[in-house]
Amino acid sequence: MDLSMVGKRLAALVLSGVLAVGLCPVVAWGSPSTGGNAVVDGFVEKADDAIARFQATGNMDELEGTDAYDGEPGALARNGAVFDDKYSLVDKGVITPVKFQNPWGTCWSFGAIAAAEASIMSDLDLKVDDGALDLSELHTAWFSYMPLPEGSGSQSGEGNHPVDAAGNFTSDPKTVLNEGGMPFTATSVFSSGIGVMSEADVPYRNKEGSKANLSNGYWHYSEEGDWSVDESLRFGQVFELEESSILPTPAGRDGAGEYLYNETGTNAIKQKLDAGRAVEIAFCADSSRPGQTTPPKYINTDTWAHYTYDKNAGITHGVTIVGWDDTYLKGNFLTDHQPPENGAWIVKNSWGSNSKDVASPNCNPSGWGVGGAGYFYLSYYDMSISAPETFEFDTANAGQGAEYYLIDQYDFMPSSGVFSITNEAPLSMANVFEAQENQNIRSLSCETASPDTEVTYQLYLLNDNYANPADGKLLAEKVETYPYGGYHRLSLGEGYPVKAGQHYAVVVTEKTAAGYDMLVDRSVNKAGMEHLRAQGIGYNKYAVGVVNKGESYSFNTQSGTWDDWADGIAEIKAAAAQQGPGSNIFDYDNFALKAYADPLPPTTAIVPDLGNLTEAEALAALGKVGFQGKAGEAAYSDTVEAGRVMGQDVPAGMEKEEGSTITYLLSLGKKPVAPVVPETTTPTGGQSGAKGPLASTGDASSSATGAASLGVLLACGTLAMAGACLRRKQRAK
Repeated sequence: MDLSMVGKRLAALVLSGVLAVGLCPVVAWGSPSTGGNAVVDGFVEKADDAIARFQATGNMDELEGTDAYDGEPGALARNGAVFDDKYSLVDKGVITPVKFQNPWGTCWSFGAIAAAEASIMSDLDLKVDDGALDLSELHTAWFSYMPLPEGSGSQSGEGNHPVDAAGNFTSDPKTVLNEGGMPFTATSVFSSGIGVMSEADVPYRNKEGSKANLSNGYWHYSEEGDWSVDESLRFGQVFELEESSILPTPAGRDGAGEYLYNETGTNAIKQKLDAGRAVEIAFCADSSRPGQTTPPKYINTDTWAHYTYDKNAGITHGVTIVGWDDTYLKGNFLTDHQPPENGAWIVKNSWGSNSKDVASPNCNPSGWGVGGAGYFYLSYYDMSISAPETFEFDTANAGQGAEYYLIDQYDFMPSSGVFSITNEAPLSMANVFEAQENQNIRSLSCETASPDTEVTYQLYLLNDNYANPADGKLLAEKVETYPYGGYHRLSLGEGYPVKAGQHYAVVVTEKTAAGYDMLVDRSVNKAGMEHLRAQGIGYNKYAVGVVNKGESYSFNTQSGTWDDWADGIAEIKAAAAQQGPGSNIFDYDNFALKAYADPLPPTTAIVPDLGNLTEAEALAALGKVGFQGKAGEAAYSDTVEAGRVMGQDVPAGMEKEEGSTITYLLSLGKKPVAPVVPETTTPTGGQSGAKGPLASTGDASSSATGAASLGVLLACGTLAMAGACLRRKQRAK
């Protein structure tokens, strides 16, 4: 897979064109002020700096959020960990067989799934010989680049949009499955409840089962045919993501941007491997796809030992580190370019193996890697190692979970990297949700961008007509410190029940050594894509973030008030637009704060007796026990005072589901008595055209009809029958 398609470290040739054309000039921290909003001004400055750096270097990393990969976790640097000289998760029996990514550029998805499989098998104490866990790479790759469809709710249309040669959105697998990605792309998708899914449910194949032959009977599935994944499977999941850890890379940089080996990064990767976590990384490979014929520049194909010695090499491939060997000799690498010391990672690739099983699409007749088994060695000192990340999943109730669970969330724009602002004064982020059904909130989640971040989580049940995300009852407040940036989930123990229709808020405050962090996912939007393509840069997707008012809030330390994040984004984009074309190139998402909940059975309450209450009293009595009230058609009554309840469709004492609507009938009081019309004599002595008697009869008939209607309700009435009558009437409608 060519990760340059996601814009990592453009080649010098492209760079020269970028510098010649350039984005529109910007001045770091020189954007128009947004009126003293420290949060908005901070994000405006961050965007300006990113564009300015890209303009100067041509490095697309600068347009992505890589904050979480900066810095070193102090806790790890101090822990004095000691490791064996050699270690392999393959020997532990938790590494699934090598797979073959052909025919697509989906190595990043294979790398993420391989890391996920190893982590889950380690936690479940499963071994490959027990029957290997097999998770779906296609599910992850497809839904990372398919936006939410129209009509799917408040966030419809959000997500990544692949484009064709003309720049128009396309769902052609030849585009979607060649977009490329990074570990944090998988993280943002998994955390949204999109995967991991089983290979049996979403196999890596076209629906027709058509094949492409390699040689001597070996084959893989053809790129022709329908590779799409049905939308109904988007939120399929067999394990829930609990944690991702963004590790420091061994390929560090000094203040001048020069390569500097970072031993902390090496120790961090070893520590995770020792805990049973395989580590996905991105790096510069000689080839970005299997079958590409390029002269070996970094890899010795006799020993399958790889060392990227160019600190400016572009990232091209995603793989999974599964072990290490401190004694691996530097002499195994290419003679002309050897690393400074011994030591190498054991790496699982996704270019197949020579298992000789011609019935499997994962066989590569070329026998790539050490012994043709699909593995290679990567020097500790490789200068291109990027974005090491691990995944941890909830395996406590494997195979015993509920039929479904709930995630209240708004952030469906897969991340191209998290970026943050830091302030000396406290910053807080919040999302407000309305419970769509009775649910028990069991965990909260957030993202962090700095090592050793102390996160304060708060859960509020909001008041009616709440004024801000903290206007309500504080249900829970917990503090956790995370050694790595990444995605984190906090358990709330037994949880907190929330009724359907109630509003609640998740408030997060992140404190670091430098101050308080606020972070958000940001990606290049359609205008940005068009601007890059106009400069000859092959950028084949754009992102859409949908942020509605009333969803996310930021705390403005200058004013001491909560601001709607939708307004903040509008201000950020307005400030960028003032600088001309090429500056308003980013879309922003809601804050990545989520609440995970299990559905609760409906709660019930006893219907109160509303007889003879005023309407206000009846509504208050119903509301007190969780019911809604609705007035039916009023009628006359000889016994109930006007304006008071004379009947209800559900009898008092009956148990009903909370939230049900109870219809009550108000009295109009006694029916007025019709005046008696005196008889008159016509000039001929006869009675007047029977008008008097007919009018009286008409009144009597009308009165009888009214009494009959009331009689049905009252004789229905003990009121149970009244409800039946009303319901029959509703059905008749």
